[in-house]
Amino acid sequence: MTRPRRQIADQVVMLTRRCYDRYFFMRPDKRINAIVAYRFARDAGSNGIEMHAAMVMSNHLHLIVTDKKGRRSDFMRDAMSCIARARNQDLGRKDHFWEGSQYGDTVLLDRDAEERKLLYVWLNPVLAGLVGRAEEWPGFKILPRDWGQTILVPRPDTFFSDRLPEFIEFTPQPPPGYEDKPLEEVIAYFEKLLKDAEDELAEERRRQKRRLVGVKRVLATSPKSRPRTRESRGGISPRFASKDPEVLRAAIVREREFRSVYGSQRERWIAGKKGVVFPCGTVGLRRHAPIRCDAPDLCEPGLAANM
Repeated sequence: MTRPRRQIADQVVMLTRRCYDRYFFMRPDKRINAIVAYRFARDAGSNGIEMHAAMVMSNHLHLIVTDKKGRRSDFMRDAMSCIARARNQDLGRKDHFWEGSQYGDTVLLDRDAEERKLLYVWLNPVLAGLVGRAEEWPGFKILPRDWGQTILVPRPDTFFSDRLPEFIEFTPQPPPGYEDKPLEEVIAYFEKLLKDAEDELAEERRRQKRRLVGVKRVLATSPKSRPRTRESRGGISPRFASKDPEVLRAAIVREREFRSVYGSQRERWIAGKKGVVFPCGTVGLRRHAPIRCDAPDLCEPGLAANM
């Protein structure tokens, strides 16, 4: 049995997906940017996903979202499947697009983790030495300045059926936890965090005498190529993010308890037992069968209301 995912409505999460064998299938250009923007706008809206940050790199992507309905698996299934098929058609290929493992799903347990992961997402192309500022990255991205700005995302002119909406309204939002401040103040706060981090990385590059790759060379890269460097092995995709050891420990314990209860209740359900109640956060069975689940703990860390 595949390890069950536990997904609670209103969790704040970082989602990650990587291309097969590290190929640069999403090397920025107008086509992939249009495909990604349209699918994110459509599938975020239909699955109750509120998007706070995005950075689509050449061979992977990162998102920070609030999962308003506990349906991020549906969002990732819908968006990733269509992006793969549309981009494969664009590149004239039919093989695997995404790596075989599941997408990365990290629950952000507190506001400190939220801020750190937002910066990590935005700084991806800067940390990689590709550009000096996040805003310079030519791929699809959502930055603080995009929050609260409603845009009409046009349907790409190929692959997508005419039965789909010609335009979709899409409004990135600031992360939870800052509702007591004006939007302009929240944007300015995160823009400063980002600029300070970019300045620090620029100073480090100067000390080490490292040069940026630059947008021109990025755009000249073949989307059917991949890095020459070896892939580092042994990395893990953390299930939770927090620097507070007690908060982190409690989340791990809660996850283990979920799996244990889920496994025993699933066995009872398969055996035809009546009155089976699955733990809160059950995803797959909840989608495909008329099962009952426990109510959520509204005080649980990682929920938007508790940031």
